[in-house]
Amino acid sequence: MKHINPKTILIMLLAFFVMSIVPIMIMAFYARPLWDDYSSTAFLKAFMDEHDNPLTYLVAVIYPIAYSVTMYFSWQGTYFAEVLFALQPGAWPVPAYWLTTFIIVGSVTFSFIFFWTTIADKLFNCDKNYGWIIALLMLILQFQKVPFIHQGFYWYNGAIYYSFFLALSLFEIALVIRMLFSQTDITKKKRNLLAFLAFLVSGGNYSNALVNCMILILTLIYARFFLEKDKFKAIRLIMAVALIGLLISMVAPGNSIRAAGENGMSAPRAIYHALRYALSTGKMWLGPWQFAILLIMIPAVGKMVKDSKVSFKYPILALVLMFGLYAAQMAPPFFGLSSPGAERQIDMYYYSFQLLMAGSLIYVEGWFIKRFPKLPEALEKATPFLVGAGVLLVVIGFVVRGLGNFNSVKIADDLISGRAEQYVREYKEITQKMASEDGICYVTDISQKTHSLDKLYIDEDPLNWVNTSMADYFGCEKVILLDATK
Repeated sequence: MKHINPKTILIMLLAFFVMSIVPIMIMAFYARPLWDDYSSTAFLKAFMDEHDNPLTYLVAVIYPIAYSVTMYFSWQGTYFAEVLFALQPGAWPVPAYWLTTFIIVGSVTFSFIFFWTTIADKLFNCDKNYGWIIALLMLILQFQKVPFIHQGFYWYNGAIYYSFFLALSLFEIALVIRMLFSQTDITKKKRNLLAFLAFLVSGGNYSNALVNCMILILTLIYARFFLEKDKFKAIRLIMAVALIGLLISMVAPGNSIRAAGENGMSAPRAIYHALRYALSTGKMWLGPWQFAILLIMIPAVGKMVKDSKVSFKYPILALVLMFGLYAAQMAPPFFGLSSPGAERQIDMYYYSFQLLMAGSLIYVEGWFIKRFPKLPEALEKATPFLVGAGVLLVVIGFVVRGLGNFNSVKIADDLISGRAEQYVREYKEITQKMASEDGICYVTDISQKTHSLDKLYIDEDPLNWVNTSMADYFGCEKVILLDATK
């Protein structure tokens, strides 16, 4: 990086990133609503189908809030998530379900870039291009290796609940960092807007809301001893509002109704299993691609932290805290469900795992650089070797595991093979039949799920929740699986 402008590297990475996600974005136009997408918007769609006047649009504005209140008392307390669920774009007058992928990929991309450029600029006072480089390296790996393609990119309800809320909280944390480490005064408007954003984050999934509150508490402790009084007061308000939001979500009457049908764990057991599962993810996700990205990232991190005023004095404490935050998000599902969560939630863990890896690398490398002043020069000389070693690992990964190990390749295979088009044809046939019949509707399911898109999972039992949701959504009396072969 001594002879190559970081902006040049940034442009190359950005171009590669854009090309790598092209198949992901194309597949968005083949995705269709599934499962909870129906139940969250069934009433609104039925109302809009029956009415065509200005009242329709007024109901469309009020409905998300009314739906959230209803779910608060009957199912779960995640108040802001329920508002977003009710805005499912496939149910709009002009259906736009393809927006799901653009919202998820866009929000995760923006939040990671905004977060890492904030870290570079406000914490390390260095060229923001290094923050861009780190963010893009992480994003390339994340989108290509996130474990569950469909629930991570193409299912609105699931991806909004986890990936989007992770992006929202990362954006909030970056704004907090900018507020605390900026030379400008903290205005009342800025403080209140951040508090409101924290309240919205607390209205999402419990894993993310819990970790967000924990980060704000740690930030408050830091501000109490090392920052000005007005900054301490500002973060105190933001933290208090976030905790109030989480408490409002936790005490919802609907939570106890839902919990009655689940087998949860005691809090100590949930924490124990969360720690075990967090450790096991290292075995799942540490592979050649992960090590390759870290090796390539080392020179950029060295440039970013070498002139920083951050002392990096406590590496063990920092690593323990980072791992603790990473594991903490897994405790709520173990507490409520005795499991680490569904596929969409594990996708969020994977994004968080990349944050853990990058954060650990930065702190450890920063600690070495502060103790060995000549290390940045050595790293600069070793840059070709480190980048070359990273590229070699990628090549070895190709040879051992093949190109088909990447999500964009799997998605491209669905597109080229015609499976995506077949999926859409079958989906249309099934849903058009439901929409055209008022009574009992017998239908088959999608013949096969692809790498990218999943089946409807209609059941032979018309009282199954998937069946009832689709019946309400498409306006027939009952939906029954015609063929028992699923």
